[in-house]
Amino acid sequence: MEQAATITEEHTVLGAIKAYVEKNPESTNTQLFSFLALLSAYLPKSYLLKSECKKILGSPDPIDERPPFEERMKPFIALINLSGNAECRCSLHAGTAQKALELLAELGFTRSEIVQNFIRLNFEYYRPHVVEYVKDLLTKRKISKKKKEQFSRLITDIKNKENPHNTVSVLETASDIFDQNPTFPQTIARLYYQSKTPDYDQAKWWALEAIERAPHNSYVADTLGQICKNRLIEADTDDVICMADEAFEAFKDVEEKAEWETGPGTKHAVSNSKSFNNRGRFGFIQVAKIAFERYPDSQKQSLIQNKQTKVEENFVFFEWYLTYSTPDMKTLEPWYFWKDVALCYKHYAKSSSADSTSFAGLLDLLNHGLQMSKGRRAGFNEVRKEVSELEKIQDVLKRSYEANPDSVDDAQRYILSNIILSNMEPDSAHITQMTELKKIISRFLKTDVGRRRPEFYLLVLLLFWPEQNQNVILDLEMYATYMERAFEKKEHAKYLRGRYLLPLFFLGKGSGLSKWIHKSKLDAIVENQDVGNQRKKWEIPKIHDMLLPVMVEPCHSLTTPQEQQNPKKEVFVCVGDKKIKATTEGKAEVQIDSSNRFYLGFTIRGPIVFKVKPPHKTDSSQTRWGCDKPQNRNRMYVDNVPALEHTSLISQSKC
Repeated sequence: MEQAATITEEHTVLGAIKAYVEKNPESTNTQLFSFLALLSAYLPKSYLLKSECKKILGSPDPIDERPPFEERMKPFIALINLSGNAECRCSLHAGTAQKALELLAELGFTRSEIVQNFIRLNFEYYRPHVVEYVKDLLTKRKISKKKKEQFSRLITDIKNKENPHNTVSVLETASDIFDQNPTFPQTIARLYYQSKTPDYDQAKWWALEAIERAPHNSYVADTLGQICKNRLIEADTDDVICMADEAFEAFKDVEEKAEWETGPGTKHAVSNSKSFNNRGRFGFIQVAKIAFERYPDSQKQSLIQNKQTKVEENFVFFEWYLTYSTPDMKTLEPWYFWKDVALCYKHYAKSSSADSTSFAGLLDLLNHGLQMSKGRRAGFNEVRKEVSELEKIQDVLKRSYEANPDSVDDAQRYILSNIILSNMEPDSAHITQMTELKKIISRFLKTDVGRRRPEFYLLVLLLFWPEQNQNVILDLEMYATYMERAFEKKEHAKYLRGRYLLPLFFLGKGSGLSKWIHKSKLDAIVENQDVGNQRKKWEIPKIHDMLLPVMVEPCHSLTTPQEQQNPKKEVFVCVGDKKIKATTEGKAEVQIDSSNRFYLGFTIRGPIVFKVKPPHKTDSSQTRWGCDKPQNRNRMYVDNVPALEHTSLISQSKC
């Protein structure tokens, strides 16, 4: 690999380049250098093949193809990295590229001019990755911890260092050349409506152009919804009703398209997306909230009558959606997300979200008051629930169940209220005996077999999970399978795809209902310990003291070198005198004497095993229960992975 100039040589080389460009501003090697500088500055891993560079330079001498590439690229060649063997790649160091761009700008070569010239290249003769560079330069937005940037870094720089008109001009050029791509007109639309002086008419025109190019894509359709929503915010009083109707219609279109989108790789899908696009539903909530706040008083009651049912449906959706999952393990929804949902619900339903006793609402009760709870992050004055409040809720749900003993929903909520109360106060006299709760849910086990919602099977597994040294009296494998199938068949898999499923309960060292530890207890410890990273919770001894380790076994003995190199990601989890099959994530390696611990939890999809390294040396007297002679069992050990990994249990009878 040929290295570019060192830092000490760089200043001299840039001086020579400046002198050359001033004399040869239109030469093809100057143009090629500007392309390489632009690409390397904004896409550090990008490159052009030497063969592609030669096409930009144009034909050399037709007889002997001289002078060679290196000669033709003087004085720029000193800054160009040449790498690769069969196909030489040309690029600049990112820092050098940035300096080169600044120099070119001083000489009159603006970023917008360079990228427009690059866009106008005849891409028929270039590899597909070069076309992708154009898309990334103009539309790829950086995602920070707090938010996703409005525009790509190049577009932002053109907007700030030059002027907004140039950004539109660049994108219009790209839109004309790549006339099937919806992202360029979509970005133009966002430029128009997000500017300091929005032009909503132009924004709408370009948004509709993007939709025409991708008629089934909900994310493209969302741009029109955002335009209509922002227009509603700024609308004159006389135009509010009309603008609201337009915004409602736009987000309805987004929601309908999102419903037809499926996960990547699905056959015969109208459109694919890694995760469900919730912007149609959330956009409706935002528009409904804005409309309520802006509608004339004389029209407000009509608005409530027309939209209340839809608002309540979306509240229920987001309540379980946010209780069961987060965008990923490290990310939460923006602070305003739940705020808008809860305030809109209060406007239309005249009820507080904090008083919800739905299944998801009950699960969320113990989160109230935590710093990272939905309510606290939304800025609400949300406090921790008192034991007396939970006892009142349990009493209300008990009476509701007794009045409707055939209602599965009432039975589920009553049972869950006992588990929640037990987490707050295990000795509460209001808690119903475990035997009675088992009788209640057993009444429903023989009807709609395998066809109920995952919430039902979650309660079955929680109630019938055996104590230490007890035998299993119910086929837990079967109900774990039912739970997973219910997750896949009901709306959960569709709407929660691509998201991190939160563990709702962990298996603890207590007995009865008290053996199930609500996730809020772990979260409270993390907050009290002032541990910024949730993954570090497994380093806190207090959490280890609270949870009960379970035992796992390998499904397969690794006999061949190939199996040892690529072990199957499967284990058995011992449950009483039974075993449930589990799949593992990460690089797995089985060792008989493992220092890892395995903790059992439950997501809305089913059982989940957390594999962690103890904060201190494992006590040899530590109880590991569930199988006979555990000291002779093989244990699962994972090498070279983060402190926390998880495995989803797939309940099958044979390994």
